[in-house]
Amino acid sequence: MLTVAMVCVPGGEYDRTHVRRLAIQVGKHLGRPFTLQSIVKSDKPGWWAKIDLFQPGRFRGRVLYLDLDTTVVGSLVDIVDFPHPFACIKDYQHPLTMNSSVMVWDAGEGDAIYNNFRPAVMKQFHGDQGYISHTMPGAARFPAPWCVSYRQSVQSTGIVPDDARVVVWHGQPKPWTLEELTCPTS
Repeated sequence: MLTVAMVCVPGGEYDRTHVRRLAIQVGKHLGRPFTLQSIVKSDKPGWWAKIDLFQPGRFRGRVLYLDLDTTVVGSLVDIVDFPHPFACIKDYQHPLTMNSSVMVWDAGEGDAIYNNFRPAVMKQFHGDQGYISHTMPGAARFPAPWCVSYRQSVQSTGIVPDDARVVVWHGQPKPWTLEELTCPTS
């Protein structure tokens, strides 16, 4: 069975309302059964808690991860069924690295991310994305139109591109601070 994973650890800017918001969107746009798992405890600070997603044995089968500040606007089927064992978004500012806001993988595929993590990694890389990119250099990238940046693709018009499945709100503003987006009919 598919697992949809999220990270909502204490001390951050997100809470259960953000998990519920995203779970409702996933349910609307996935069209298949899934289990929801949210990491709520971690010994890693801030965004580094995302590393716990890759703890060996945590999941079985296929895993879809979404940051809590993403907005699902279209079918997630193409993302879940993307034919690679590990896939993510190409980073919007640094195209040679990845953006970890939306990822999909087969359980066990990213074990090295967790197994190779040491506290020194937090000084070597600027955030989980840099470290995950370094650890998974061959990760496939979703087609760019599927996961669009709010700031680069939506903000100026308020209209979500037709092929978008997810709007990524990296930085500010956050989706819950604005009016509804005009989304494609899907």
